[in-house]
Amino acid sequence: MDFDRRLLLKAMSLTAGGILLPRAAEAAIPSKVRDIRMWTAPDHTRFVFDLDRPAKHSLFRLKSPSRVVLDIDNAVLAGGASKRAFSDPVVRRFRTGSPRRGATRAVFELARDIRPRSFMLKGNGKKGPRLVVDLFHKEASRSVSSGSRGRHKRRNAVIVIDPGHGGEDPGAIGRHGTEEKTIALSVGRKLYQRINDTPGYEAHLTRKGDYYVSLRRRVAIARRHSPDLFISLHADAFKQQSARGASVYCLSERGKPTPDHAIKALVRRENNADLIGGVNLHEVMDPEVAGILMDLSQRDSINRALVLGKQLLRSLKRTPRFKLHFKQVKQAGFAVLKAPDMPSVLVEMAFLTNPKEERQLRRDSHQNQLADALFRGTRRFLDTSHRA
Repeated sequence: MDFDRRLLLKAMSLTAGGILLPRAAEAAIPSKVRDIRMWTAPDHTRFVFDLDRPAKHSLFRLKSPSRVVLDIDNAVLAGGASKRAFSDPVVRRFRTGSPRRGATRAVFELARDIRPRSFMLKGNGKKGPRLVVDLFHKEASRSVSSGSRGRHKRRNAVIVIDPGHGGEDPGAIGRHGTEEKTIALSVGRKLYQRINDTPGYEAHLTRKGDYYVSLRRRVAIARRHSPDLFISLHADAFKQQSARGASVYCLSERGKPTPDHAIKALVRRENNADLIGGVNLHEVMDPEVAGILMDLSQRDSINRALVLGKQLLRSLKRTPRFKLHFKQVKQAGFAVLKAPDMPSVLVEMAFLTNPKEERQLRRDSHQNQLADALFRGTRRFLDTSHRA
């Protein structure tokens, strides 16, 4: 009996060891930096480190010369990642190395003063964990609100075009690899050109290249131009390939921010922002009154956006070979449409998951027709509405 008990205890200890040892061994194996990618935006530069699993990291600054240093603990560079070279107006030189065994260091030698930040993104169905380093231009934050000073002197109708997605975020992807971010930017540029080529109209883009812009940042970029309209461009996707056609959305009543949260967000985004036709929210002492004013402004913007959406659908419907997915303007809680002081719509131009529409969206001629139709609808709305 004692013999059998000793065998049993030994077997249990081996089993326990068999469970624990692999975990310890796995923790000792370094993470692998599979790739390093970079995007240059007007106000910042973003580096993305693709990892096979999350890793601890630290970010710090050095002087003479000015550098930002990223240390990734227990991580090694894959062959391709260690040889990456980048050209960027902010980063004079980029290099990688190993300050100690089992660690990776990335050094960013700077050409200008920046404000750095870093964070980990969890893996999803498409990508593994990613370590992101953003290098923000310090003067960018000071220039955000400078565009609204001449609001009452301007006579042009101002339209802000928001090409969806970008950079790290491709959006929907078609069967043949067409990315939503590429189509949105291409059509956005064409619409931008048509607007600026027309006297009395002025267009601005929330992004001008292939880089990521957060939803909140898109609204902030738009607001600095004191726009009459905000149009966000996207391409749809659905599990069934037969889904097709364009749709137009505006914000729903349920999708608007609550007054308290909206006021706090507005205070953070701008200094003394004048959101509601000259009413400064800092001067409104009663939060309930401020909420009512915000609600009235939001409701007016939604009503005008509904009219704009109808004009866009009408124009798209009258364009040969264009189909509508929804014949009426739909309302939903899109975050990018939540600015209370400008009519905002989101246009899903077609379905990338529909093979025929994907082919159409790739054609320059089709994109030109899209831009023409969107401009006609926009112009018809502005010409028939009363602008201040």
